[in-house]
Amino acid sequence: MNTQIEKTRHTLRQADAILIGASNGLSIAEGYNIFADNDMFRSLFDDFRQKFGIRNVLEGCFFDYPSSSDRKAFVSRLVEHWVEKYKPTQVMTDLRTIVGEKPYFILTTNADTHLELSGFNPADVWEIEGTFVQLLDGVPPENKQWRVNDFLKQYSGKRLVLLELGIGSRNRIIKQPMMQLAVQETNATYITLNLHNEIYIPEEIAHKSIALPGDIAITLNELCL
Repeated sequence: MNTQIEKTRHTLRQADAILIGASNGLSIAEGYNIFADNDMFRSLFDDFRQKFGIRNVLEGCFFDYPSSSDRKAFVSRLVEHWVEKYKPTQVMTDLRTIVGEKPYFILTTNADTHLELSGFNPADVWEIEGTFVQLLDGVPPENKQWRVNDFLKQYSGKRLVLLELGIGSRNRIIKQPMMQLAVQETNATYITLNLHNEIYIPEEIAHKSIALPGDIAITLNELCL
C-alpha cells in the first residue's frame, strides 16, 4: 500500500477542519481545461475559433470582441455547457467523500462553480477571481475574506489540514498564503496534490507536509478507498 496515501487518509480522519485550495488542476482532472484548444473547446466554440482566432476558454472570456453581443454570446454558451448542463464528476464525488462531515472552507480560482454544483455549500466556497455566471451578468467577484478569517480563527491551533488541489508551484493567490499558514499553525498539515513537475513544498514546512504527485483524479479516488 502507498504509505503516503495511507498517511494522508489518517491525517484527514484526524483533522478538526479542512481548508481546501483549488485551482485549474482540479478542473483539468474533471476534464474541463480553460487553457486547451481541445476537442471539447472546438465542439462548442469552433465558430468563435474560425471567426476570431480564439483558441481556448480563457481567451474567449477576455477577448477584445468588436461588440459586447459577441462577448456575451461566448460567455452565455460557456455558462450553458460548463455550468447549467454540468453533472458532478467522479472527481467531485470523491472530494465530497474525502471531506465527509468535517468543517471546511474552499478557496479557488476556478470560475466554473462545479464545487457548489457538486454539493459543497456556496457559503463555504470563495471563487476569488469570480465565476463565469458573474462574468456573464457583469457582477464583480464577491469578497468572502471575512468568512476565511472566521474559519481560521475558529480552527487556529487545532488539527487543520491544508489540502491543495492542482495549484501551480508559483501561484501567489492561494498557494503562497496556504504555505504561510502552514508555517504559522503549529498543528496544521499541508497536503498537496498535483502533477510531478508542479509539486512544490518549501523546506520550512517539509516536516509537516505530504506530497501526492500524479493524476489528481486517481489520487482522490485512492484516498476514498
